[in-house]
Amino acid sequence: MCGIAGFFHKSLSFDESKMKITSMIENIEHRGPDATNVVISKFFSSATARLAIEKIKEGKQPIISESKKYILSFNGEIFNYKDIINKYSFQSKNVNSEIKLLENLFEIKGTSFVNELEGQFAISIYDLQKQVLYLFRDRFGIRPLFYQINKKSFIYASEIKSISAFSKEIFNTNIKSIASTSLFWSNINKSTSFEKIYQLQPGHYLTYKNGNLEINKYWENPILLNDDYNNNPDFSQILQDALKRQIHGEVGFSSYLSGGIDSSAIAYLLTKIQNSPIDTFSIQFENKEYDETDAQNKIQKVINSNHYALKISDQDIVENFERVINHSEAHLFRTAPVPMYLLSKKVKEVGHKVVFTGEGADEVLLGYDIYGELKIRQFWSKFPDSKIRPQLLQKLYYYLPQFKNKRYFQITKEFYRKNLKDLSNIFYSHQVRWNQYNVIKNFFNLDQDDFSREKLEKELLENFNKRFNKLEVIKRAQLIEIDTLLSGYLLSSQGDRMTMAHGVEGRYPYLDDKLNLELASISPQSKAPCLKLKNILRKSFKGILPNEIVNRPKFAYQAPEAKVFFNNKKGLTIVNEFIDGLSNNEKLNKDSFINLISKFKNPDISSRLGFRENMAFIIGLSDHFLKKVSANWLAINNSNRKKINYEYFN
Repeated sequence: MCGIAGFFHKSLSFDESKMKITSMIENIEHRGPDATNVVISKFFSSATARLAIEKIKEGKQPIISESKKYILSFNGEIFNYKDIINKYSFQSKNVNSEIKLLENLFEIKGTSFVNELEGQFAISIYDLQKQVLYLFRDRFGIRPLFYQINKKSFIYASEIKSISAFSKEIFNTNIKSIASTSLFWSNINKSTSFEKIYQLQPGHYLTYKNGNLEINKYWENPILLNDDYNNNPDFSQILQDALKRQIHGEVGFSSYLSGGIDSSAIAYLLTKIQNSPIDTFSIQFENKEYDETDAQNKIQKVINSNHYALKISDQDIVENFERVINHSEAHLFRTAPVPMYLLSKKVKEVGHKVVFTGEGADEVLLGYDIYGELKIRQFWSKFPDSKIRPQLLQKLYYYLPQFKNKRYFQITKEFYRKNLKDLSNIFYSHQVRWNQYNVIKNFFNLDQDDFSREKLEKELLENFNKRFNKLEVIKRAQLIEIDTLLSGYLLSSQGDRMTMAHGVEGRYPYLDDKLNLELASISPQSKAPCLKLKNILRKSFKGILPNEIVNRPKFAYQAPEAKVFFNNKKGLTIVNEFIDGLSNNEKLNKDSFINLISKFKNPDISSRLGFRENMAFIIGLSDHFLKKVSANWLAINNSNRKKINYEYFN
């Protein structure tokens, strides 16, 4: 696991290249604190800040291939690299690490080599003879890869702040990102939260040659391709096999433990595989509305783990929000990444480099409420005047106040009724959620034509295979969640960027490549019959884990939201700073935010503010801090500079 950076430029001297690539890799040394290496050639420079996990002695990178044809580096793990070595009869004494495997496999397979890889990765390969650069990103987008293209140069890196170090410019935040985050909760396609900075999309590879850029998709989610179902899986065995594939490296592992079935199953199986207690980590909240301590304690006693719990206060969220924006490099719509940032810090302090997480289970196993909501809406749409059918929403959202209160529920019911019969809409599953865009966008100065909901939806649709339109609606919902919430937010702002801020690698067994091929052969009806969401996972661990865990309804991980900034001195200082900056931020609607802030300050009104107001405030505050931290990237203090090893190749 690493941070990688590089650039192609024909006009720089060796000394200029050295200065730029050094600044780039120093800006992301937190991703790889173990070793920093640089390779500089005539037109291309590459660097790696390494987090040594597998083949610690042999895995130095970047490398120049033995043929002197390629410079290679990568960030991530290739879980099946030993299998590939055996498959192609590579000599183990020569192919003794993942990076050497990539070199030899690319030599014989070219760009199609990526289809052989199972893992989480961002890969850079530069052909010295042809002056061609190739970049590859893993299937779900677990590892990040950003780039900027100019007339004279092409720059790429694991984080945007590294690209900033090359260009020595302050990047402008992207108004399109505000619109996309307001609607989809993440950036979509190749867009990022900064203008003229792009991300290589999951499951894609990029080719740069002679100033020309070509991007190809090498992977389609098997959900799109499989309709031949096997509905009797032993999912506990499937998951255990995935975990065994991902127990990879020489440094041990730990696991997050939220108290839900996803992480509980992982922690239980890891304990079983290791045949001894493991270290587990969880977040607890002083605010009991968000706390899952009881469930965490219950599963901890079952697996007898060495457990570390981190209690999060409102003050913790306020004091670390700017730091989290600095690492996420994205507009956030909620504060939930902050506790994850602090928890990964705890993992590092205990001495771990690797932590397993249950992220991805809700997307691939149909665990989210939105899937249940979709089923209820379809069922209700057959008899729109029914008084009984909409009451299923109260069963699904039993924990939300607007569904508990009879008077509020009548209003809420009408909100759900609005798009009830619009079954032909390609995005039917998300219409209720996305309707909130009509309110949230009013807090921002979004051009009505450029950032209309219809135009943004059309752009999202362009990323999907043509088969998407023909899928059953619940599969479409699944792919939307994977492409937006999972890849664009959970694996990035709340995932990689929070763990790697402290040099900790996250592992995602529910996103294992082989596991997802097997899941594609299981019907949605088996995964979630009626409102039994994530049924195959729950059924597989019935009688193994406590019933309270197996049957526990989905408790969405969240953290206290906007109100935390209004109940303490530090928070109010941030709010006042935000207000002062509104006049100079053309992307935010000053009057709307001033009015919203006054409501948050009023205890009689703030208690009635809901998801949309919280979301608008956090997005606006994110933009404020993105502008601030991006200006600071040019002044990162490298006084604690680590030793950098340089290699020159002319």
